[in-house]
Amino acid sequence: MFVEDSIDLQIFKSKFFVKDKCERQTTMLFRFLFMVHVCVAFPLKCPEPAQWSLRARSHCHDASKYFCLRNDLINGYSENCTVFDFLQPGRKNVLRGGLDADVCSLDRYQPWPLTYYTNVSTNCIFLKATCNEEGQVVHDKGNRNTDITCKCDYTKGYDFLVKPRNPCFCIPSEEDCSCFLKHALIQLLNFHQIMNASM
Repeated sequence: MFVEDSIDLQIFKSKFFVKDKCERQTTMLFRFLFMVHVCVAFPLKCPEPAQWSLRARSHCHDASKYFCLRNDLINGYSENCTVFDFLQPGRKNVLRGGLDADVCSLDRYQPWPLTYYTNVSTNCIFLKATCNEEGQVVHDKGNRNTDITCKCDYTKGYDFLVKPRNPCFCIPSEEDCSCFLKHALIQLLNFHQIMNASM
């Protein structure tokens, strides 16, 4: 009886451990597939400017050689530690089999004579300003080398609070482009004159 119990116990243990081993292998396989799925599920996006140097130091031995550029061949982004080149004004680099220059997007610009390395950003450096304060309208949309210029809407009675270098328009990235309503100021001055005269 004792021998039979021992044999039954050994058979039970071998079945249990085989089952346990298979379950562990299956569990590990699912974990691996889940991790691969999670890693593949998120396409590469270039780091924001504030995170650029951190990513460069973690990815490359020489952080100054890190780049992350738009890759038109894969319709995504690629990063590497080899490209180190100057970029022309009004252009950004992209990968199209090799390094190629593309114009800045409509909402960004790269002024002349500023030059910078391709490893600084995947976009043109400067974001164009907007003319959306009270009384402001667009004077000129700018181009890939220049920022937008704004003017005060004279047809509605607005004028510059601080006179810009050019009397017709101002450059928001370089000077104060605030506008005020002249009619309201005249009414306010008249009110103060009346109040002072009555006292």
